[in-house]
Amino acid sequence: MLAVLVHASVLPASGDEINVTYDLRPQPGIPREVRGAGTRPDPDAKSRPPSNITFGIVDDLKDCGPLRNVMPQGIHAVTVRYFDGSFKDLQEVKPYLTSVLRSEKGSTTTYCPWAEALPVPAIEATVQFTSGGKGRLLLWRQGRLVYQDPALKWWFGYGW
Repeated sequence: MLAVLVHASVLPASGDEINVTYDLRPQPGIPREVRGAGTRPDPDAKSRPPSNITFGIVDDLKDCGPLRNVMPQGIHAVTVRYFDGSFKDLQEVKPYLTSVLRSEKGSTTTYCPWAEALPVPAIEATVQFTSGGKGRLLLWRQGRLVYQDPALKWWFGYGW
């Protein structure tokens, strides 16, 4: 497991100590900025009583098939930033990650098609393409993934 916490103390000009923490783990669930991707606000929501639940309208219901269909051709390298304890080491991560990237099965959409909360991703990686572009990939063992392509568009995948 690569999760390592490193604590350091820094003294600011005022003399009060500031604790600095370094944590390699990504946050649990999908990133906050991704949650509304592929949706637009529901115009009828204003007429309903206020609540902490928001609804969005998905305009593009298209299933693009496996993740490989929305990735640029030619993966140059993959940098694994984090993997959790469900993998023994990086050698165990490699075949799993390769199987997801090469899979001919699965569904990929521009909106989040599932409702369950997700834990910390099992893998966080950067995918570098031969074109020079980079993508960000978050994978969960529950068969879910979130991918940000080089154009910064978010994709949601499952079922590979």
